[in-house]
Amino acid sequence: MKRFFFLLAFCTSFGAKAQNGLFDVRLQLKKADCTNRKLQVAVEVKAHNENSSFLMGNANLRFSYDAQRIKAPTIVDQQNFTSLGEKASLNYSPLSLNGSVERSTRGIVSLNIIYSGSEHNATSVTTSWLPVATLEFDLVNAQDKAGTVIEWNDDKSFPVTGLSEVVLKKTGPDFDYDTYVVKASGVFENLTISSLANLCSGINPETAGEFTIPEGFSPNGDGTNDKFVLRNLGGLTAEVTIFDRNGTVIFESKAYQNDWDGRDRNKDLPTGTYFYSIRLSDGRKFTRSLTLSR
Repeated sequence: MKRFFFLLAFCTSFGAKAQNGLFDVRLQLKKADCTNRKLQVAVEVKAHNENSSFLMGNANLRFSYDAQRIKAPTIVDQQNFTSLGEKASLNYSPLSLNGSVERSTRGIVSLNIIYSGSEHNATSVTTSWLPVATLEFDLVNAQDKAGTVIEWNDDKSFPVTGLSEVVLKKTGPDFDYDTYVVKASGVFENLTISSLANLCSGINPETAGEFTIPEGFSPNGDGTNDKFVLRNLGGLTAEVTIFDRNGTVIFESKAYQNDWDGRDRNKDLPTGTYFYSIRLSDGRKFTRSLTLSR
């Protein structure tokens, strides 16, 4: 572990030359076992766009959680960048949660990827989401009407989420490699659960009158689902920014009126995945992806 943390610190401190690597990360709800009071969350990573693919080196994937709602995270499945599991690779050590901290009200997960360089190939990170691991939390109270947010520590929130990429090289007959810091794209997709009690009872948040964000919409002019509609805002205002895979802003509104119709400068945008940042007037913030289909 000392080698791992020293490497990230060295690259950051001396401004190592960044290669093409640019990454996105997300958290997704995988399973809620309310009988046994367990919550499973998937951690995934991808390259931001086709020009930013890279080979995974070392990484600290860090996110915060409310320890009064969920606690005691453990790794229950290792899927990529690890020497364990179905996709085991001897290029990596087992994933670990070393450095994670949980206090009475707040916890920080540090999911660690360690590149061992034991063979000649590191795992490629492309524009397809790659599952890293599934983490399992204990539910403190499955009947809790309150919700919870598992929120990324981004590249500016200490302790940060950081990655390094592997650049392979050869010195004579011996294998060698360099590592460089990978830049964050700004897409850190948090996991928001509006009500643990509703999740466990199977209640649809929309029918319960809770604020919801659609996973996508279809602006094809058929009169159904033609606009990106935030439901149950109540008296809140929403600041909305939409951007494409390259991080280019294609729509902005300081007080959104549910009026974005999938156009940019009066031109229809193609079918695909886009990203949004939504900040509500009560302080909540959501950064996720959406699907636009025609």
